[in-house]
Amino acid sequence: MSISPFNLDPIVLAAHVAKAYNSTHQLAYAHLSPTLKVLQTSPNFLSLLHTPGIEVIGQPIANVLWEFVGADDILKDVLHGIQPDYQLDQVHREQADGSLSYLSFRVSAVREQDPSSGLLLLIEDTTEHGRLQQDLVQDRNELRLLQKKLEQANIDLVELNQLKSLFLSMAAHDLQTPLTAIFGYADLLLAGVADGSKEQQQDFLETIRAQANRLSRLVTDFLDLDQIEQGTLNIIPMECLLNELITEVSAVVSVEAQQREISLELDLPEEPLLLWADPDKLQQVLYNLTGNALKYTMSGGSIRIEASQTPDSVTFSIADSGLGMSEAQLANLFTLYYRTEEATELRIKGKGLGLYIVKSLVEAHNGRVHVTSEPNRGTTFTVVLPKGTDF
Repeated sequence: MSISPFNLDPIVLAAHVAKAYNSTHQLAYAHLSPTLKVLQTSPNFLSLLHTPGIEVIGQPIANVLWEFVGADDILKDVLHGIQPDYQLDQVHREQADGSLSYLSFRVSAVREQDPSSGLLLLIEDTTEHGRLQQDLVQDRNELRLLQKKLEQANIDLVELNQLKSLFLSMAAHDLQTPLTAIFGYADLLLAGVADGSKEQQQDFLETIRAQANRLSRLVTDFLDLDQIEQGTLNIIPMECLLNELITEVSAVVSVEAQQREISLELDLPEEPLLLWADPDKLQQVLYNLTGNALKYTMSGGSIRIEASQTPDSVTFSIADSGLGMSEAQLANLFTLYYRTEEATELRIKGKGLGLYIVKSLVEAHNGRVHVTSEPNRGTTFTVVLPKGTDF
């Protein structure tokens, strides 16, 4: 027993398929003549296109669907079997309410090797699929972005851990150096090495005092850094005389300056430079800036400290004739743990903390710090602080 072949007209078959397919998908069709005019459409053709009320039958397909403007040659190739079909996927159309719908078009010959039968155009509304696909692409892009951020965060954490390890190593060394000097000179005094010379005893005691000051400043730096990183920096403002603070700091650092044959000059006005600030924090700023100038100034060089005031603010600057810096180095200067290549090559002591702390302390006073520098010509740090109590 043989079964007769399923012999339906392609257009009738398309209508049946569209009807069945519309139970789960939105599908419409149109029959095009060999001259690419619309001969017949499914009942839902215009509603699927969101263009009710327009005349379709007898119109060139390019007049009905802008997507086919300029596609006549390709459609004729399909009609004559030169290419199997013509497809447009995920074409978006703006609806009257401003929302977008997504349509897919597929054109094929009604009967192969029979151009007179025309073309069959199938249109599927893939809006929901398109939106889901867009959401999926967006989700994938967001995941890729998050992955890159996580990878960078991991790299940053590794670098930070390495920097912290290096910092702890340098900190232990920096703390050990003044302690060694203090113990050494104290042992000499206890052993009576300088018993016969009050001048030598005074020298030993001054060295012990200088190293104790150095140790105190290191500990203060560590404590300030911890408070800055934790967001718990405590500023205790009171009336301060900037002249006195600068004089006290210069007296301490002048010992090292003399030992290294670096001239230290002060240019302070006679009138008092009064401001409302935390004197300990402000003194720490001065120590860090003058200490930085000493580190990067060679023997025979000079350091100059100047100060001035306006009705609303006080300004002080610390200029040295040291190594200087390039523009690229200046851009990273106040970054935590940052040190220049020259500092590493010349084995200049430091931890990359001082200037980061300076900037944090100055900004905690609602002030600002800026720097100018030129390689081999020196560096000038300028700090401007408000006189008032508004911080």
